[in-house]
Amino acid sequence: MKKSRFMGVLVSLLAVSCADSGGPVGVDAQWSLTCPDDVGCTTPMQTCLGQGNQRTIVGQNGQGTCTDDPIIASCEAVERSDGTRLVFLEAHVSDRFGFELRGATVDPGDGTREPAACVVTIMEGGDAYGGIEMLGACGEDPPSVDQPCQLLNVETSGNEVAFDLNCASLLSGTTGFGFDVGATIHFSNCTGF
Repeated sequence: MKKSRFMGVLVSLLAVSCADSGGPVGVDAQWSLTCPDDVGCTTPMQTCLGQGNQRTIVGQNGQGTCTDDPIIASCEAVERSDGTRLVFLEAHVSDRFGFELRGATVDPGDGTREPAACVVTIMEGGDAYGGIEMLGACGEDPPSVDQPCQLLNVETSGNEVAFDLNCASLLSGTTGFGFDVGATIHFSNCTGF
């Protein structure tokens, strides 16, 4: 009898804990890779994550994918003294394919503000494109040499964040090749929103 009461209390505590946390981070990240006009590129690998140059990671952190590798998804915002939030998020399948956004400044009321350290990284076939400020800088302005990635249509609601991304010549620091990237990103069950 004591064992069943203990189990009942434990199950109740776990249920409350999961309800408070909102469950695992969910991701719906879809992007396409095309060859830039100004630099060379490699042909995107054939993978079950999308047709041709398309990549899609949809699911929850820890959920299996078509590659038999689990989704690694995290999404966190850190509130600053002025009420804006620094956003850090990632979605990966193994260490070969993925998307990261680090340090974007988001105003929960009206979208992004001028970022201080916003950086985008795309993992393609194990190579990183962007990833450091000079190669993957992002912000509200149209893509340029100094800021190759533009964040558009940023929305936050509850514990969710969504945005579009447009990158021109997102370069790899190791291969010298690059990709133009068009993406639609949505994360749910984020912490700090």
